Amino acid sequence: MKGHIRERKPGAGYTACWSSVDPGDGHRRQYSKHFAKKGEAQKFLNSVLTRVDNGTFVPDTAITVRQLLLDHWLPTQRSRELRPATLSQYEGVIDHWILPRLGAMKVAALTPAAVVEFMAALRTEPGAKGKPLSARSVQLTTGILKSACKWAVKTQLLGRNPIAEVERPRSETPAMKFWTVEQARAFLDATSHDRLAFAWALLLARGLRRGELCGLRWSAIDLEAGTLRVESTRITVEGQPVASRPKTKAGERPIDLDADLISLLRTHKARQAAEKLAAGTSYEDGGFLVADELGRPYHPDSISGWFEVAVERAGLPRIRLHDTRHTAASLLLAAGEPVKVVSEMLGHANVSVTLSTYAHVMPGMAKEAGARLSARLLG
Repeated sequence: MKGHIRERKPGAGYTACWSSVDPGDGHRRQYSKHFAKKGEAQKFLNSVLTRVDNGTFVPDTAITVRQLLLDHWLPTQRSRELRPATLSQYEGVIDHWILPRLGAMKVAALTPAAVVEFMAALRTEPGAKGKPLSARSVQLTTGILKSACKWAVKTQLLGRNPIAEVERPRSETPAMKFWTVEQARAFLDATSHDRLAFAWALLLARGLRRGELCGLRWSAIDLEAGTLRVESTRITVEGQPVASRPKTKAGERPIDLDADLISLLRTHKARQAAEKLAAGTSYEDGGFLVADELGRPYHPDSISGWFEVAVERAGLPRIRLHDTRHTAASLLLAAGEPVKVVSEMLGHANVSVTLSTYAHVMPGMAKEAGARLSARLLG
């Protein structure tokens, strides 16, 4: 018999037992796995015997969650040349949330019930910062654990994914904040003499991401042609500014500049030229637009802080710096600009990202579009 289930001591659960020929030496080997319930053991045994019969059974490697993540999965992710911020996020999630609770556990011993219990603990028990994780963070944590187990099966570290049936928890998207045209204009008027007036205008009128703004160099701008090209970024990784590339391939994009933006950029360029002349050999010319009087690029976090101060001084509703991007997109769509045009300006991977992110604008657009068509057909 290739397999059977036996009951352990009363109340101690059940063990699924089976045998399979090791392709390496041709010897038959015995395997077993413990379960709390008989139904779970039977379901697993049926699955593994099917794989034994069709020759796809691979015995699990006896590694812990810590070994899987740190010794195998993470090095593979690093070799993919992911963005520094993405890798830092993976490392932080693993170090702070997964390893303290599951690190010592054998990967093959993971069960859907154990992962569900793990998710519940993350939502309710204080974490490293003294408070439970947000729904979005729990979703991210579970996703990394599932991805690592799936990868382990693909690379034959595991014979099966023990948590394949676990669904990533849902997270509610917080209500998007953005300014009206009047509020955005009021902010630009209030900051018109600000050193970063050009930056605030680019954020609100073209929807740049903070990293894209901070990574802008004059070499990517053609004031005569009226174009700007997003080709590099400057982001924060573990508190330090790091040069990176746009979030997606679509993020590497040209952006048209109108006369008002060109005028602001010319004024800023002239200011920087005067500062460079005054500073002499002390000037560090990296070609950055968002830089201090000595040419040194500002820390991205400083830009966010200064934006919050400027908003408060202007007496406007508080929004995050990233909400200027939402403001630009929402106002463009509400004004009837084609979704494809807005998507390309924002550097979204595809139009569906724009549609799902800015669905709040769509009902009004549909109503107005319908009214215009009715007027043409029926008016």
